[in-house]
Amino acid sequence: MAGKQPEVFQALVFGASGITGYPLLSQLLSYPTPTTFDRVIGVTRRPLHRDVSQLPEDQRLELYSDLDLTDRNKALFSLQHIPGIEHTTHVFYAAYAGHGSDYQELKRTNTEILTNAVGSCEICCPNLRFFTLQTGGKAYGVEFADKVDYNPPLSESLPRIPEPYAQNIFYYEQYDIMKRASAGKPWTFCEIRPDAIVGFVPQNNAMNIAQAVGLFLSMWKDMEGAGREVPFPGSSDAWTALHTDTSQDILARFHIYASMHPQQTSGRAFNVVDGRATTWQEVWPQICAYFGLKGVGPASSGQPFSAQEWMEGHSGDWSAWVAKNGLREGALESTGWSFMQAVIGIPFRRDYDATASREIGFTEERPHAEGYKLAFEQMRRARMIPSSI
Repeated sequence: MAGKQPEVFQALVFGASGITGYPLLSQLLSYPTPTTFDRVIGVTRRPLHRDVSQLPEDQRLELYSDLDLTDRNKALFSLQHIPGIEHTTHVFYAAYAGHGSDYQELKRTNTEILTNAVGSCEICCPNLRFFTLQTGGKAYGVEFADKVDYNPPLSESLPRIPEPYAQNIFYYEQYDIMKRASAGKPWTFCEIRPDAIVGFVPQNNAMNIAQAVGLFLSMWKDMEGAGREVPFPGSSDAWTALHTDTSQDILARFHIYASMHPQQTSGRAFNVVDGRATTWQEVWPQICAYFGLKGVGPASSGQPFSAQEWMEGHSGDWSAWVAKNGLREGALESTGWSFMQAVIGIPFRRDYDATASREIGFTEERPHAEGYKLAFEQMRRARMIPSSI
């Protein structure tokens, strides 16, 4: 009697050049096994060039660009012209649009692109089984922590924040879109909530704290000298506030793990973190030590040091620094210095409760600061920061 044929899975990744989509491309080729996915399709708005991508050389991986999710007809046309798209079984949604826009524009744009992605998949992917939706800490009202009932550690069981603040959280509407779209269908979904994502992308990302920190510390070492102290760029409250980092590869593996366990994850939300809560007081010295620097706490008086102001104040040195070290151009100009300063400077707790993900069997953890060090190594290989420490 012939043995049972193994199931064939095909993955489709939206936002494949971003901080979550990019590691998904690699992880899908090896996790949970090297043969779980027969084909991995990454789609992006702008091209993700293979010569700088640092992606594995694997014939199962295919990249397609010029996907405009803001226009449903264009999005549908693009997907329909990917050969074999109908065999897609798992969709991983990591697209995001409108950084820097106001709340209502963010909501309009991001609900529109999700609606168009789901609608196109319903037409193009008749074998769809699971869809992961990535959201984040905004679902807990982090931006309105001084105005709403805010009680860390942040758990998925917490209710949505009240109006009028809830209308500014587009993640709520995205979840409702997914719930309505999947009702009565042969496919289901879950929502995945990382804290600040620590990782690397080959073509820059304004909302990438590791890229900003790596560039800042590299320039600081060149300008100030090896072994010098680096003051923490935030207040004493930010120095000791609990948070929970999320490494991009652990996040990517949880996306996949959740999609492989639909009976346990369907319709639910899950926090994803590297491990127990930590503080910048613990992490900052470790990150600085990687560059041969001494990370110290904030000044006891006066205005906190601003890494953003320091970098912008040295913008006239950027070109010479890049040329001196033989680096790739464009990274400094594309980095979100205000995003880095805002995340590092959060003066209150935002630590996540990871109980739900642990209870369904996802137990992977990572030592604090390790995610940053992995990102810095990739930045070196990509010639974004100097290769020598």
